[in-house]
Formats: sequence, C-alpha cells, structure tokens
Amino acid sequence: MNKNLYRKIIIAMMVTTLGGASAFAEDTAQASAEAAPKAPVSVAKVRPVDVTPALREELARQIAAESEKKAQKRAAKKEQDPVIVIGRVAPDQAVELTLPKTVQMALDYNRDIKVAHYDLKSAEYYIDEARAGKMPQFSYTFDASRRENSGSSGMNNRDSITNSFGHGLSVNIPLYTGGRVEGQIAVAKLGKTSAQEEILRVEQATKLSAVQGYFGLLAYEELRDVYHEAVTNMQGHVDNVTAQYNVGTVAKLDVLTSNVSLADAKTNAVTADNNVAVAEANLNNILGLPLQTKLELVDHHLPFESYDISLQEALDYAMKYRPEVLQAALSVRQAEENIGIANAGNMPSVSIGAGNDWSDEDFPGSGNSAWRVTGGITFSFFDGGATNARVKQAKQALLAARETEQQTREAVQLAVKQAYLNIRSAAQRVEASQSAVAEAEESFKIARVRYQAGVGINLDVLDAQLNLNQAQTNYIQALYDYNVGIAQLEQAMGVDVRSGVVIPSMTE
Repeated sequence: MNKNLYRKIIIAMMVTTLGGASAFAEDTAQASAEAAPKAPVSVAKVRPVDVTPALREELARQIAAESEKKAQKRAAKKEQDPVIVIGRVAPDQAVELTLPKTVQMALDYNRDIKVAHYDLKSAEYYIDEARAGKMPQFSYTFDASRRENSGSSGMNNRDSITNSFGHGLSVNIPLYTGGRVEGQIAVAKLGKTSAQEEILRVEQATKLSAVQGYFGLLAYEELRDVYHEAVTNMQGHVDNVTAQYNVGTVAKLDVLTSNVSLADAKTNAVTADNNVAVAEANLNNILGLPLQTKLELVDHHLPFESYDISLQEALDYAMKYRPEVLQAALSVRQAEENIGIANAGNMPSVSIGAGNDWSDEDFPGSGNSAWRVTGGITFSFFDGGATNARVKQAKQALLAARETEQQTREAVQLAVKQAYLNIRSAAQRVEASQSAVAEAEESFKIARVRYQAGVGINLDVLDAQLNLNQAQTNYIQALYDYNVGIAQLEQAMGVDVRSGVVIPSMTE
C-alpha cells in the first residue's frame, strides 16, 4: 500500500482534530466573555478540514490495483484462492433447484462454515502450542565484544585491545510444572471440541437459512399467481360491467368502483412480482450465486407432509445434541481446568538441563570448551497474593460458566417449545384455510353469475374477490409457516444437517 497516501490521510485527520480543538477553545473563551447568546454555528463550519473525496478515491484506486496484482500472481502460479468468489455460473444461466440441492449448495459455499473450519484448524494449533510446554527447549547463543584495557602506571605501559567471542548451546527439559502445562493442554483440547460443535451449529443455521430462502421464493411465486389471477378475474368483471353499462342496465358507479378494484389488483400484482425478484436475489446470496441468476424451482406448490414427534422427545433430543448446549458444558469443563492452571502457581516446578560453552579471543571463538549439567526446583513462597487472586478469579469464572450453561439450556428448551407449538398452529391453519379457499372460490363464481343475471350487486363481486385473495394468501402463509417451522424445530433440536430428524426413542 502507498505509504504517502496513508500519510496524507493521517495528516488530514490530525488537522481536523486540531482544528476542532482550537475551535472549541475559542468558543469557550468567547462564551465566558460575552453575555448575549449567539446563533448556533453550522456543522460544516466547525469542520474546517476533512479527509477529502480525492484522498478516498485514491485509496480506493490503490486497493483495487493491489487486488488485481494479487489475482495476477495467483493466476501466474496457478494457485487457487481459498476464499470462494461469487460467480460460479454464467449470468444468463438458469439453475434448477430442489430443496435438498438448495441445502447442499448452501452448505458447500457458505462463508460462515468456511470460517468455522478455519477456527477448528486454529484450535488444533493451540493444542500443539500447549504441548510444547512439555517438550525440551533448545537454544543457541553467540556473543562478541571488543574492549580497551587501560595500561599500568609507568611511561612504557600502553593500553591494549582485547577481542572476545563466545558460543553457547543448551537444552532445558521441564519435568514438573505443577499441573499448569497439563491443564493448558486439556483446555486446548476442549477448545477443539467446542470448535467442532461450532461447525455443526453454523451448518444447522445455514440449513435453516437455505430452507427459509427456498420456501420463501416458492411462497412468493404462488402469491404472484394468486394476484395475477385476481387481475384476470377483475378484468373480466370490468368488461362485463362496462358492457352492461353501455346497454343501460347498470349505473356508472359500478363501472367506476370496478375500475378502482382492477387498479388495486394490478398494484398488488406488481408488488408480488417485486417480492419474487427480491426473494430470488436473497436465495442467490445464500447459495453464493450471482444475484441475477435465474432460479427454477422443481416444486410448484408448498408441500404439506405429516411431521410426528412429541414435545418431550424434541426437548430430550435438544438437551443431548444441540451444539450450544454442548458448548456451554465444554465451557464449564474449561473453567474447571483453569482453576488447576491458576493453582499451579502454588506448586513447585522441576526441570533439568545441559549445555556447552565455547570462548576464545579469535573468531569464531571455539578455542575453549566447557560443559555443564543443571537441575533445579523453583517454588514461590510469596508473590504478593497474585496466585491466590488468580485462583479466586478462576473459581468465579467457573460459577459464571455454570450459570451460562443453565441459561443456555433454558433458552434452548424455550426455543424448542415455541417451534413445536408454531408447527402445531400452522398445521391447524393449513387445514382451516384449505377449506376456506374452496368456499371462497365457489362464492366468487356465484356472485359473478348473479351479477351477470342482474339479480346481484357489484359490491358482492368485489367482496367475493377480496375474500378469495385473502383466503388464498392465508393458505399459502400457513403452508410456509408449517414448512419453515419444521426447519426451525430441527435447528432448535440440533439435528444434524445430513441425517434428518432422529427421534430420541429410536436411538436408544
């Protein structure tokens, strides 16, 4: 990155800060000297200098140029960027989707899952770092010096120059650390297990997001058909009303109210088209596809399949497999290990070592050799209470971890029950709205026939159309809530994304 560009930005920000401080000091002095209040100063005048658009434009240009250089280097070396870049399909290519395919694509290309895998690798390296505390430590040193030695008293004595070179090779082996290293290794291993659970948690959240996106697009497509059908129905009714008005059998009021209803239906249809486009772009984003990719869903209607599981089975499964519950339990175990690590300060440490040193006045200084073998015990009798304080802190952290664990369990139980009740409610609404749709369709046909025969009024037709739209919308909404509710319950239970629902009683 261009250092001069950063220097310009920093100078501009410093000038802005100094200018603001100077203006504040001047305003304070004037306020104390003058009794009469003055008009407030605008924000633009308070900020005399700012980071200019030209500097920001130059910074953006520098970042773009560096990104292009890095991409060219990777291409020249035939290296693949580990970060997935959107654009795996052509912009004009249509992608056919089923629900399982949608979930799998989301799992394959979700960035949060990639980050979770990186965190898991980091957790493995923390284990290696902790284990290093039990390994032999080798070190090598080299020193060189040149000094002047003052001569003795007398006319013929002169100062002399002495060179000194030395080497040292040593090894130190810890034999006992009071449980500190062992505790650190245990904490690191628990951290790896927690990172593995985090991958499962992110996968489950990703699956829920994919299911919501898929059924959301499908629901909006069905609603779009509903509102376009309403436009067709209202257009036919308007044509009928206009024909009857031309022969003098109905009033002009019927024509006007029918045209207003037709305009409302067209507005709703436009909104429905926009909702489909937004839902499609949202699903593309979830799948890591270009936002303009055309998605073709294999399903054309929201399904309504039975889902049988008891509330108690769902709760038992969640307490056993939900990643957040397991992570909270792991945090408690880590807190317990941290108490032992803190208490290691009250224990002695034992180590042995060996080494060899070389020294000489001539480079490289390997003329004289001396070996050594060492062993030592270190025990702190008093450190001002620091170790005792660390132990107490660790014990308080354990209490906090236990409270968090219980809080997590209660929150998961609540989420499971809410999701379970939402499914039951949605199933009942599906059954109720399904019959309402059939009745609303029949009511609209009767109202339209009665009006054409001259025995019904225009308001009956308009009301029947509105009731039909509402019944169809309620039915689609209930189906969406039911299907998404199942996914929400699975996520609340902690069901693995590749295994589907597992009833606890079948796994014993």
